[in-house]
Amino acid sequence: VVEEKSVFETLEVIVVIDGSKDRSSEIAHRYQNRYPDVFLVIDKENGNYGSCVNRGLKEAHGEYVKILDADDYFDSLSLQKYLKYLSTIDADLVVTDFLKVDEDGKAIAKIDFDFPKETILEIDDICERGSFSKLEMHAVTYKRQNLIDIHYVQTEGISYTDQEWMFIPLTAVKKMVYFPAVVYCYLIGREGQTMDPKILARSIGQNIIVVENRLGELKKRNITLTSSMKNA
Repeated sequence: VVEEKSVFETLEVIVVIDGSKDRSSEIAHRYQNRYPDVFLVIDKENGNYGSCVNRGLKEAHGEYVKILDADDYFDSLSLQKYLKYLSTIDADLVVTDFLKVDEDGKAIAKIDFDFPKETILEIDDICERGSFSKLEMHAVTYKRQNLIDIHYVQTEGISYTDQEWMFIPLTAVKKMVYFPAVVYCYLIGREGQTMDPKILARSIGQNIIVVENRLGELKKRNITLTSSMKNA
């Protein structure tokens, strides 16, 4: 059961329809009509993953930003607790646990972290921990102002740019905190996903572009990795 009032007072939902031909737009607009102060639906031509992120960021007003992919979902009860928690802290990065689930919603694996719980941490002190290498987009929430400050723009027209989301905004992080709750449920195993091994093998060129873009961002901003980051 979702406590609509308490959640919706602090939640902003931006739904980007990336040229979808199914009923996604129709369903999303129903929510926008019912909760116009919470939901914003953007219908656009297909531009792949990065274009959705960029378009959503242009419309966002909240203090924190978390991405939800089309195949995935949030745990409703954990989300309520998480939203309340976000209102009590000030951090550049908030890390939460996530589940890997199959198409029936069955949990395959839980990804959690060995960071101190609900404690403001210095990123340089924590990035050497083994858990840091387990961070994926499903686990992170960023302070929106940091994205604005670094003029963050995600590459458009190709897949796998969630790697940019997991790399470039981290360069603006100084303070982080870990909230030990499963907020995100990540669907794996669906045929046709970008992580399908057959599709991944055909898309190696897109992954190379993403790596080059990440390195290019470091060079453009004259950023060098600390020794601790290199060892992570």
